[in-house]
This record gives sequence, C-alpha cells and structure tokens, in this order.
Amino acid sequence: MLSYNHTQIIKRLIHHKACISVASGCDAFPAHPHSDRRKRPAFWVPIDDMRALKASGAIELGTSGYVVTESVKRRLSNGREEQAANQHYALQEKEVYVHGGSKRSARVNTRLSALDRLAHRTNIEGRPVLDNSLIEAGKHLARDYHASGHGLSTTQKYDNVSVGSSGASQNSVEDHYARTADAKARLRKARESMGSGLDIAVIAVCCLDQSLDVVERAETWAKGSGLTLLKMGLARLADHYGTVAGPRSHFHD
Repeated sequence: MLSYNHTQIIKRLIHHKACISVASGCDAFPAHPHSDRRKRPAFWVPIDDMRALKASGAIELGTSGYVVTESVKRRLSNGREEQAANQHYALQEKEVYVHGGSKRSARVNTRLSALDRLAHRTNIEGRPVLDNSLIEAGKHLARDYHASGHGLSTTQKYDNVSVGSSGASQNSVEDHYARTADAKARLRKARESMGSGLDIAVIAVCCLDQSLDVVERAETWAKGSGLTLLKMGLARLADHYGTVAGPRSHFHD
C-alpha cells in the first residue's frame, strides 16, 4: 500500500506522463515530462521516496527511466489505491462549536482536500491565508481540470446527466467529447492566465490535492515559498474566472 505522499508523487508522474531518470550520487532524481530526458524536469523525487516507490512495486524500469506500473494506474483510476492511502484520515472524535456558542463532541472527517485545509488556515493576525475569491477560483479550476479528463478519480461528480426539452438525454458520446473539449480549452486559458511557474503550485494543490510542503520538496523551492506562489497564481486565476467580488462580465462558465 502506498502512503498518501507517495500516492501524490505517482499522480504527478501520471499527470506529466513522466519517467524518473536515475543517476548515482544524487539525493533526488528528475522526473522528465513525456519521458523525454531532453526536457526540463517537471519535478524531483527525493531518494528516500524513490527507494520506497521501487520497493512497493509502484514504478518499474522502462526504456527511458522509471515509470508508473500499469497495475498502480488501474488501482488509482478506480480509487482503490487512494482509498487505501487515505484510510488513516479516519473520523476523529473532536469538540465542535454548535449554534449558540456551546460545544459538543462529534466525529469529524479530517480528510479534507489540500485546498480545504488551506481555507481553514489563518495567519498570525488570525486572518484567513486565502480569501473566498481565491478558494472559489481554485475550485473552479479543479472542476475544469477533472472535466477535461486529466483527473484520475474524484469524489465529486462534475458532469451531471442533462435532459433536453424533448426529454432525451444529452449525455451522448458526442456531448461527452464536446464537454471535454470545452473543459480542455478553459483549462488551457486558465493556465495561460497564471503564467508558467505559478500554475505549478496552483494545479498541484487544487487539482492534484498535494500539500504545500510536498510541492516545495518536489520543486526544490525554499520552505514557505509555496504559499506565496500559490496566492499569486490564485490571484491571477481569480481575475481570469471573475471570482473577485464586483462586476463579473468576464466570468467563464
């Protein structure tokens, strides 16, 4: 069974269609997108994580480097691997506030998404680290990301079956491909609005459900810089989607 962090690495490898190049004497190994070692690494895999992934059988040696095994891809696609990785995020007994200011004991699901966890964080002044417009923009991006076919699995169904005025279902193969193509176009425009570099942090957190410390290690960023880059990317994304309070003439459905 893969740990939560190792599952996130596998998801990034699949997302980038990447292979891991191995060289002796390194403490981290480059993951090249599309298994092309001439390209700039999409991210880096620390040596301890590399060893664990090899020991678990999650990756195997291919022609260009180590790639995700087909069996792990299948387990991720139907959610079995993520369910196993997330089983430690079980319900916990906690004291929660209810209406009227009183407290009661309740079993709370602690397995929130990476964006949800950030939405609950506050700075030293007690203010949220992310305002509502940024959170809404991140969730909008996640919807486009999964609708475009990039997501391996998701707990939320974004595409509902619709029925036209004639009563016929509008969930045909043609409709599915049209919706997917539209979502891909929206995703491409959203990434362009953020710019190269900032989109890495936003997609990792909002779409791949990775914590900031995982992203910082993978990208070899300075500790604590991930939040700054994430906020910068989300600010551009909020302007693109029109989630900032005020006129929304440029909001993209």
